[in-house]
Amino acid sequence: MADQQQDPGRDTLVTGMGFALPGPGGLCATSAEFLDIVSTGACHVENDGVFFGQVRTDVADVKERYPELPLKALKLYSPVQLLGLISMAEACGDAGLDWRSGALSEAAILAARDGGDCWSAQYADILNTDRAKATKDEINELGTRLALTGIPMDVANVQVSVVAGTGPNFTVSNGCTSSAVLLGMAHRMIADGEVEVAVVTGADVFGLDFLRHYADLLDRYAELSAEEGVTVDAMEDAALAMGAQMRPYDKNSPGSNMGSGSITIVVESRAHAERRGAVPYSRMLAQRTRRSPQHSAFAIDRAGTGMVQASRDAMAGIVEPDQIDYVNGGAEGDRVFHETESNIVRSLFGDRASRLPVTVQEACFGHNGGPLGGLGVAATSLMIQRDAVFPTAGCVDPDDACLFDPVPGSTARPQRVDHALSFNYTVGMVSSAILLGKA
Repeated sequence: MADQQQDPGRDTLVTGMGFALPGPGGLCATSAEFLDIVSTGACHVENDGVFFGQVRTDVADVKERYPELPLKALKLYSPVQLLGLISMAEACGDAGLDWRSGALSEAAILAARDGGDCWSAQYADILNTDRAKATKDEINELGTRLALTGIPMDVANVQVSVVAGTGPNFTVSNGCTSSAVLLGMAHRMIADGEVEVAVVTGADVFGLDFLRHYADLLDRYAELSAEEGVTVDAMEDAALAMGAQMRPYDKNSPGSNMGSGSITIVVESRAHAERRGAVPYSRMLAQRTRRSPQHSAFAIDRAGTGMVQASRDAMAGIVEPDQIDYVNGGAEGDRVFHETESNIVRSLFGDRASRLPVTVQEACFGHNGGPLGGLGVAATSLMIQRDAVFPTAGCVDPDDACLFDPVPGSTARPQRVDHALSFNYTVGMVSSAILLGKA
């Protein structure tokens, strides 16, 4: 199997990370800025009483990192493409890879996408254009934007063109597990010798007006249900929270805050990293994706059967469950995950579950879809590197349903972390487990 290759030079190392996430001043971009936020559980999702992770999408931020790109071209890029370019630039700089000198000419440039944000906006722009009034320039711009932003490969296409890459280039869309699944694919490509370096970006942008309207519709749903004498459990039927902060693992969590953003992770073979003197964050040991055996494409399996199997498959032949020191959870503010993840952790670790630290940093930035796998790998890699467990952002009063240690508060806990699991889920209980260890 690729996870147990004989040649240690084919080990997959995490050597760089870059971001375009909500942060002080509207943008968290560097690994140092990211560390400051996730290590203290600082939340950057509130904007004038609305809880949504808004990222600054300024062409100037991209121009600063890519001065050779003409403004005329940058103005054609969608917000999600701009964020993807920012996080890629930061990750390559963090890894010490100079794409201008050809360091990425044969690398895999891969992207993970969840939502159809910019795609639908582009279709609407064309549908709303009056044929009788449109100029040649306007029609040309619409066509160019459609080619650049009207397909799921929008981010990957722009990234690979900027670095003039000739290596593998594709997009994975698998809901909120997208970048986790893609990192697993990159790991196997490195183990098989197909590439030495992979640049993996998860990116999504969500429209605040759209989310506000949807939240209003959910309120209307609750009103109509009340008129019928039906009580709606907001945690299960309306998990979108716009007026209060999400609090994973907290008994008072109102639901999930959405957020936009992009995260890029650079992974490379050990041999390649050592040749250039790179300092790795962690080693990626395995990734597995499994689904719970249910007939519904939407229902939640509270036993977490798919995640239990994915985790066992990822650990098989590499580590025993009692060697796992930490779990980065996949909870997003909906209390149903408190019970679900408790069942998963208890199935995997038995009596150790109550003492095992399980934390999540989603509340720092909002639930952002495509980047979530990268978020777990980035945060967990920093914990492995620093031998510290970061707190669960937003968790103040842990829910009694959490049968593990959610590390509430705003202080990192010193603890040796040799091996860790990172969880991600998507609709239909498709689950990804990534196994990470010291480099």
